[in-house]
Amino acid sequence: MKEKNWSNEELTAFCLEFSLLIKTGMSVGEGFSILSENEQNPEKKKFLLSLYEKTLLSTSVHQTMREAGVFPPYMLKLIYIGEETGHLEDCFASLSRYFDQRIRTRRLIKETVMFPLMLFVMMLVVAILLLTEVLPIFQSVFAQLGGTLPASALFFLNLGVGLKKGRFIFLGIFIILVVLAVLAGLSSSVQQKVSTFFKRHMTTTKVGKLSAQAHFASALSMTIRSGLDTGRALEIAEDFCAETFLKEKIHRCKARVQSGEPFANAVEQEGLLKPMYSRMLAIGIKSGNIDEVLSEIARRTEEDAAFALTKAASIVEPAVVIILSILVGFLLLSVMFPLVGIMSSLG
Repeated sequence: MKEKNWSNEELTAFCLEFSLLIKTGMSVGEGFSILSENEQNPEKKKFLLSLYEKTLLSTSVHQTMREAGVFPPYMLKLIYIGEETGHLEDCFASLSRYFDQRIRTRRLIKETVMFPLMLFVMMLVVAILLLTEVLPIFQSVFAQLGGTLPASALFFLNLGVGLKKGRFIFLGIFIILVVLAVLAGLSSSVQQKVSTFFKRHMTTTKVGKLSAQAHFASALSMTIRSGLDTGRALEIAEDFCAETFLKEKIHRCKARVQSGEPFANAVEQEGLLKPMYSRMLAIGIKSGNIDEVLSEIARRTEEDAAFALTKAASIVEPAVVIILSILVGFLLLSVMFPLVGIMSSLG
């Protein structure tokens, strides 16, 4: 049975452990052998052992890992280059940092989105209870007092009656959606598709642009640390970026660099980095510290994206509360004012 594709968490641990083993002077085969010995999962242990056996027949790490069929193509391309340039240790270390950054970004998005979503669901439940349980009580009170509900309240009452009649259908749909959401959460491929969908539709927002810049900076930092020149680094970084608009920007940036435009200036003109970070990049190139500067830029852009996401969530939360509070308030007032009028006339 074919081994399933590894998650970012598994890739992070694998790349980090492998870089540490290579750093000690071990061969690739010895590295796979040690990893298999320390692996607790029987299936993964068997898989790593098969990689070790393949290295006995091939001296190429890239070829061995490519035949395994579980590693991303862009990762294999960088490993191939790292192997050719003699920077295999740096390559695996950079990949580990890259995948770890992707994990932290996804976790931040999940944590930031979950609370407003839970708040919205709770407020929605309150509104549904008012429609299905509270409004019918007010209707009976109005009937006993010889009055009728106003048109707005009647609309909400009919809506509540419809919801109550179809409650089992809605409950079934809700359960199905919950099950699908749980299954999707367990599937890394589905998570990736959902993440790509949101990225594609967030490209025009500030959060989307900052997230794209953070992704680019992280990918570029990784490729430079693997021993590539700026032109080749851009080409590999393009493979790491899933966003179509980002790929287009990187492609145009490559064309600018090939035409003789300074690298830092081309990056700034295409909007791949903020002007401040582009200036830092230019200084890093002139001083010969481009890898250190890019690591710092990657860290800062990640923080910028995280701050923008948190700020957006802080706006969404009160907006959800205000909108649903207005809805509930309007619902109650549409009933209370006529009721107060009837009570006053009886008094």
